[in-house]
Amino acid sequence: MIEWSTMHLLPKFWEQQTELLTRIAIGGDLHKVLDDLILMIEEQTGEGMIASILLLSDDGLHVSHGAAPNLPKPFSEAIDGAPIGPNAGSCGTAAFTGEPVYVSDIANDPLWRDYRELALSHGLAACWSVPIRGNDGTVIGTFANYYGEPREPSAVDMATINMIAQTAAIAVERHKQELQRAKAEAERNLLLRELDHRVKNAFTLAQSLLGLSAREVDTPLELAEKVSGRLQALTEAHDLAVALPDSKVLSINLHELVWKIVSPYLSDESDLRCTIDGKPLDLSPQAARAMALVIHELATNAAKYGALSVPEGRVELGWSTDDQRLHLAWREKDGPSIREPNQSGFGSRLLQDAVKRQLGGTSEHLWHEHGLEVMLDLDLRCLVSRPERTVTAA
Repeated sequence: MIEWSTMHLLPKFWEQQTELLTRIAIGGDLHKVLDDLILMIEEQTGEGMIASILLLSDDGLHVSHGAAPNLPKPFSEAIDGAPIGPNAGSCGTAAFTGEPVYVSDIANDPLWRDYRELALSHGLAACWSVPIRGNDGTVIGTFANYYGEPREPSAVDMATINMIAQTAAIAVERHKQELQRAKAEAERNLLLRELDHRVKNAFTLAQSLLGLSAREVDTPLELAEKVSGRLQALTEAHDLAVALPDSKVLSINLHELVWKIVSPYLSDESDLRCTIDGKPLDLSPQAARAMALVIHELATNAAKYGALSVPEGRVELGWSTDDQRLHLAWREKDGPSIREPNQSGFGSRLLQDAVKRQLGGTSEHLWHEHGLEVMLDLDLRCLVSRPERTVTAA
């Protein structure tokens, strides 16, 4: 039997520890690294110890499986996702209190009341658990030792457990940093693609507005005034879409929002090329921004390629509600001949993402020969503006 006190004399342990730290540094698979860390310490003790690592959930209320290659599988599955608390076994309690929990006799310890029969049925009689802490000191998981007989930890046991917990912390933190880096890179790429999409749209829209305005005027001065007015209206519509969530406005009417966005493509309010029909509906600022992005994308495409790119083209926009759903239809008619594209463009994916993630709904595109039809089915609970609760003093 290998004594903990002689562990510092075992070169193999330190070689394995160094190898694991190297894998952590280069971004090795987290669960494989944690598995090997446990296998390493189990091999070195030779005392029937079974180790496990649980990770704290993002909400900080539950523990989930991290690594436990030799713990009975039914036991691991039973505690995966278990809530933490002041009486939640050794690991759940350690995660809750942030302090080591050394239970030497599971059969008689009140901390194991809810898990006692489960542990004993799998031959687990003692469990020592210590918190795994992140760089900022917060608990991010637990490292536990299980034994098949009641057992008290020695001072050397505690020191070694803490050392393994620190190694696990390095692995988990390195993994979290890699996930954050990947997320930041994905967000950066999305931002660059959206910027590219918007810049190209701006030039194409300017060209479309120039052509649209030229058909309505007789002199260069009138053309300049018409284009200037439409570009200003387009700028205001864009500012509205971007600034809504940060504004102090509590709600915005859907009809007003839609008109603000489509009006730059029309001669005036009497222009019948675009009709809007729907019952009054007030949107929250967050929902209004998402809706503005959706309508702006549809209007932009209509001005570039669809019904609003030709004088005879028309757009019919209407909506109705039932059973907590908003059904919105965008229908283009008498436009140029169109065909369904072979693959979705970036703007279409932005529209679909806004509909799904921010408006709680789905979108369907129907490609008719002379006009696109888009059907949106949205969750009203994600859309409507709720009045602030007034608190009355007692």
